[in-house]
Amino acid sequence: MQLRRTIKIKLDVDLQSVLPTIQSYTKAFNHVCDVGWTDQDFNYISLHNKTYRTIREYLPSQLTQSARNKASESLKAAIHKKQKNQKVSKPQSKLCSVRYDACSFNIWFNKNIVSFSTISGRLKCKFKVADCFKQYLSWRRRSAELFVSKKNKVFLHLTFLKETDDIQPSINPYILGVDRGINRIAVCSNNKFFSGKTLKRVKRKYRLIRSKLQSKYNSKSAKRHLKRLSLRENRFTTHTNHKISKEIVKSVPEGSIIVLEDLKKYHERYKREYPDKNRKLNSWSYGQLESFLIYKGESKGILIDYVPAYYTSQKCSWCGHREHENRHRALFKCQKCGCSLNADLNAARNIEKNYRDAKGYLCGLSANQPIVSGRTNESLST
Repeated sequence: MQLRRTIKIKLDVDLQSVLPTIQSYTKAFNHVCDVGWTDQDFNYISLHNKTYRTIREYLPSQLTQSARNKASESLKAAIHKKQKNQKVSKPQSKLCSVRYDACSFNIWFNKNIVSFSTISGRLKCKFKVADCFKQYLSWRRRSAELFVSKKNKVFLHLTFLKETDDIQPSINPYILGVDRGINRIAVCSNNKFFSGKTLKRVKRKYRLIRSKLQSKYNSKSAKRHLKRLSLRENRFTTHTNHKISKEIVKSVPEGSIIVLEDLKKYHERYKREYPDKNRKLNSWSYGQLESFLIYKGESKGILIDYVPAYYTSQKCSWCGHREHENRHRALFKCQKCGCSLNADLNAARNIEKNYRDAKGYLCGLSANQPIVSGRTNESLST
């Protein structure tokens, strides 16, 4: 199994020295996409024959091939979606990141110097690696991506790989069900609660600030303030999801299985049926939390698996009775057996139980977990 990590380093270079290369690379990427979309062709060999001579007039050979390969990948994904009758448009980019391989860039971590190809020849510049990324420098280095941020800073994304042993499933592994939501970001079947109260408060604050600033559309000061606020909310959300995923992975032993609901189809259906709640659903970062759990779990030998999301909130985790009236907002109370507990905790236990039933694993809930109780006291942690 391969572990993949990407580190982000800031380059000490003037934007104007790399911007012409990025613009030429973007022009090449869009040209290949135009040709491939018109011909419904995503094969990189045939696209090479159709576009190489045209692009080679303004871009070096290595970057020409890189732009062609990148466009071929985008076309392949778009055409496959189109064949499945999904809504898709022609891949285009306003400012495409430049992909480098071993032949077009080199880096020396002992000197903090990187060299990469541009339309004016090789460019060398200095950089600094953050302490949190130094643990990956001994891994095998792969490709790199050069891009410009919204604040006109130049960054390089470096990808590293490391070979590890495959996850060996045990006969009776520890299984943890995790229910994701908006009010509570995550609730685990082992009685761990992660509240979304702070995250909702921060999102509400930034939403109000943006609405006030956007109403003053002729104010230069408001535009400067909006620029400073950009991405600040996203960084806080990412930090919160990192903390929660780290706590969840740390709470289970090596070789365990973390089970999540498959929310993709459920999320799309809910947006169609309840358009008035689209703002909340669009700000729900359940996919980011899932991706963090996957890559943090890989390094610890933890498998991430899925179960269907249907009726996990309406079914009793103790007797299995399913009824719409069982759930009363945050409280679950079974109309058949009288089991009463937190609704999200009940859903998390159903996720675990459904997975055990589907895979044929023995043993249900742990003996030290309360089954019938009053409203569960939440141990909130973020």
